[in-house]
Amino acid sequence: MGNFKSILFGAVAALAMIQPAFADPTPSETSAQAAPAPAQPEATPETQATPEATSTPDAVAPAAAADDPVLGVARSKLAAAKASDDEREKMDQTALTEFYAARHGDGLWVTASGVKPETKALITEIENANAYGLDASAFKLPMLENGALTATDTDTLADAEIQYSTAALQYARFARGGRIPDPAEMLTTEFDRRPQWIDPATVIKALADSHEPDAYLRSLHPQQPQFEKLRQLYVTMLPANGNLAKLSPAAKRLRANMEMWRWMWPDMGDFYVLNNIPEFMQYVYKDGEIIRSAKIVAGEVDKKSTIFSRPLKYVVLRPAWRVPESIMVNELWPSLIRGGGLMRQYGLQLQTKDGRRVDWRQYDWSSTDIRNFIVLQPPGPKSVLGRVKFSFPSQHTIFMHDTPDKWMFRPAQRTLSHGCLRVQNPMQLAEMVLKEDKGWDAAKIAELDRSGPLNNEVPISKEIPIHLVYFTAWVTDDGKLKTFNDVYGHEKRVTLALDGQWSKIKKGRNHLAPVEPSFNPAAVASKSRGRDTATATRRSAQTNATLGDIIGSAFGL
Repeated sequence: MGNFKSILFGAVAALAMIQPAFADPTPSETSAQAAPAPAQPEATPETQATPEATSTPDAVAPAAAADDPVLGVARSKLAAAKASDDEREKMDQTALTEFYAARHGDGLWVTASGVKPETKALITEIENANAYGLDASAFKLPMLENGALTATDTDTLADAEIQYSTAALQYARFARGGRIPDPAEMLTTEFDRRPQWIDPATVIKALADSHEPDAYLRSLHPQQPQFEKLRQLYVTMLPANGNLAKLSPAAKRLRANMEMWRWMWPDMGDFYVLNNIPEFMQYVYKDGEIIRSAKIVAGEVDKKSTIFSRPLKYVVLRPAWRVPESIMVNELWPSLIRGGGLMRQYGLQLQTKDGRRVDWRQYDWSSTDIRNFIVLQPPGPKSVLGRVKFSFPSQHTIFMHDTPDKWMFRPAQRTLSHGCLRVQNPMQLAEMVLKEDKGWDAAKIAELDRSGPLNNEVPISKEIPIHLVYFTAWVTDDGKLKTFNDVYGHEKRVTLALDGQWSKIKKGRNHLAPVEPSFNPAAVASKSRGRDTATATRRSAQTNATLGDIIGSAFGL
């Protein structure tokens, strides 16, 4: 009997413990189920092995919190939206659609209760876009009245959520230079820059993770000190009423230069060379400080030095010169038709495309295409490249080099070359670069210069960027503004683009297009004679002219 009572009492107790799982929950129990479950200690092998640690099959998981209705409607609107025809806007749409599809809880900026505190900071920063060289009127933002949206229906609130996120991504694109998304195509092929894009998915995630969206947006602008100096001066020139149509020419110049900074590499290098074409100056920077400055000679107005950046690959001591195709066609070919005077006078050599040297005298150049060959000038006293060349390969076939034409460094406007940069005191630059990269001293470099191998290509292993830039405005450390002539018209092109006057932009020639000469021997010979006469007249005015001067001027190097 005692055992029977014990069994009966145990069954009753068990029923009492199980019964709540089948009962209707009270309001307090519903609230408890919706709350996040407390963290459980990590299971150990011991607890996993005991019956008490095993959950029962009838346990109910806590219910997930419901999404804010504004988020749900915004998610649906983005999924159903028509894709933009603009490539970058379409990328923004995709990033937002994927972001909101994965997000739960509430939106970034708007809930059913109204706007979040972060939204006001976002609006204030975007409305301040003029102070950063952008145009605040380009961003569509739902406006607040007394700190709140006037509409309260879910559909309109969802539209506001999408508009704030869309404006933030648009601001990010513009801060990185996206108002002119392809400068080489939209301005000129001789401006080989591009916006420093940030993936919109990265931007929207960063905004979601930040409690200071205004600070994040500001961080997307160029962080180089020169941009900020230009910006501070630009702010003082803004019209009081905020009407950018009333910008002065001086303000537009600063704005154009700020825009060109948006296309520069964010990390310009710990050790780099900056060649500012309108200033005709070269600066070597190390750890943010200038350690060398020197004059340069840039391309003629109709043979511009292309604006681009590439890493330095070789310092070539006692260099040979491979003649560019444009010079072969426009300079050497006419000379060959007339008898090949330039080939003889300056020791130029002809090779087949596979590197086999051939005698240029054996061809009838009135019917032979010079583009089927390679023309070289070996190292030596006649070399147009002088003692050293700095190679940073690109499709533009531009490099920096020495020159025997020392007179070219005298004029204020030094647009005198065929596109390559002639460098003043280039052996000093070689010493700095090779000390930085190899640890070589000046004596070693002098020995290689004097008696080292011909066309001695010294590979550069460190990252040493070479920047060809086009800044017509520069603020010095003491706050003074220096300006330079817009010799190539790039500043004007940028200004017209930012003003929306695209049809007025003169792109000029496509310098990357294949060279297409006239095959009429008489016309080519006539053109060559005219140029030779002009060249001879120009060079006769130069005193102390060297052979290097003459050939360099003839070839426009």
